[in-house]
Amino acid sequence: MGEIADDLLAANAVVERLRAVHSEIAALQAEEVALMTQLYRIRRAEQLELGVGQLYAGEDAATEIGMALKVSQRSADELIGIGLGLEHRYPATREAFAAGRIDLSRVRAISQTLTNVPEELLEQLEPKVAAYGEKADPARLRRTARRWLLEADPEGQALRRKAAEADRYVDVRAADNGTAVVDAVLPAAGGQTLYERLREMASGQVCGKDPRTTAQRRADALVALADGTGRLTCQCGRADCPRAAIDAATPPARKALVQVGVSAETLAGLRDNPALLAGLGAIDADLARQVARYARFQLIGDTTEAGSTASTTEIETDCAAKELQYRPSARVAARARALDGICRAPGCQVPAAATDLDHQDRFDHKDPEDGGRTTESNLGARCRRHHRLKTLADNRRNGWQVFHHSDRRVEWRSPSGDSVITGPEGVKYLFPREWVPPVTAGGVPDAEPHGSVWDPGNAVNAMTEILHVYATPAQRREQWARMRARHNM
Repeated sequence: MGEIADDLLAANAVVERLRAVHSEIAALQAEEVALMTQLYRIRRAEQLELGVGQLYAGEDAATEIGMALKVSQRSADELIGIGLGLEHRYPATREAFAAGRIDLSRVRAISQTLTNVPEELLEQLEPKVAAYGEKADPARLRRTARRWLLEADPEGQALRRKAAEADRYVDVRAADNGTAVVDAVLPAAGGQTLYERLREMASGQVCGKDPRTTAQRRADALVALADGTGRLTCQCGRADCPRAAIDAATPPARKALVQVGVSAETLAGLRDNPALLAGLGAIDADLARQVARYARFQLIGDTTEAGSTASTTEIETDCAAKELQYRPSARVAARARALDGICRAPGCQVPAAATDLDHQDRFDHKDPEDGGRTTESNLGARCRRHHRLKTLADNRRNGWQVFHHSDRRVEWRSPSGDSVITGPEGVKYLFPREWVPPVTAGGVPDAEPHGSVWDPGNAVNAMTEILHVYATPAQRREQWARMRARHNM
């Protein structure tokens, strides 16, 4: 009995210490949020004084925080928003947060639930919600606060619902090993409608021998809704599958509308270097070849030994008149985006296809011959937000400095002195420096084929023909031997 009592005392001590540590962390979270908000206010005041518009003044504080703390800009934006709310709308929550009585997850729940609540109602309700948050988990806190809101102001709920629905969105971000996370905020009825439709497809459109789990079928059903087929195809593999006739009538799926950067050797199977899926990051060679089976492709030639570009090449390939125009030609724009891969600002993952092309050395509209030319080497991918940041930096209105180095490297120096150099993401996938040999037959199983293994698709067939110009006969024989070996497995 003595040992059991000692264990209980030890466990109780651990729990008490755990509570204390959690409270200390919460108080530090509160201080961090307050400091982020303070930096935003300082930068906003500075930029307003320099003539930056009300809408954008201070927005680059999140980028500065991201550089300093190595966190995402989206996270910094959210925490600054919470901090502003704590300053002006949620005094009781701010006090409890600073004292470590509630943590960031519960502060986030309070902030999101009480957004758009009128000031007179907020003054009455917020202290009550903050006090309840000290003894409830975030999910229960949200449910209870919503119930209190409905009881206190049933007529205003429709207005709050409409305001919340206005913030609906769908986002896709990279996960691990070639997967992606789909994050969405939908109207309640729409979200439930989507889930019920996925559940119906997962349970009713395949036979009982389908090897996938229910969760896997729901995920595949979401893709099926997007690709135009509108239904799942059973994967049991049986000739007598009761769904076979229905599956045969299913329309073909629309091809993926994505941008993939991949070396020619990898696309043709001579190498297995990774590829770049725009906005999501690296994917393995086999997945890149699957995506490219019937894709359109564009050749991006390597114009220097290091895989970067040189202005002399542009002068040789584009006429001088086009270099003096503000808008780049389609070819120059495509190459610049392909080489950069993503927005070139630190920590930004916006695909280059969705960015502006910014003149790194400023274009002189009054005298184009005197300013930065519209060439591949002088254009860089910037999302709209970081395009504004760089333009304000060029005009000395936000304290940032942006320097351009060789090989398309860009140095970003924040007002607080932090410096980050970003390199072009696309180059390492289009022109890899380290060659990864192909996987030998039997090393890794092929993914589910999309058609005959002897018909790799228009893009791959055309690329293979081009590669025959410089691939050795031994390399070509090795490639075909691997394909035959995989086909006969």
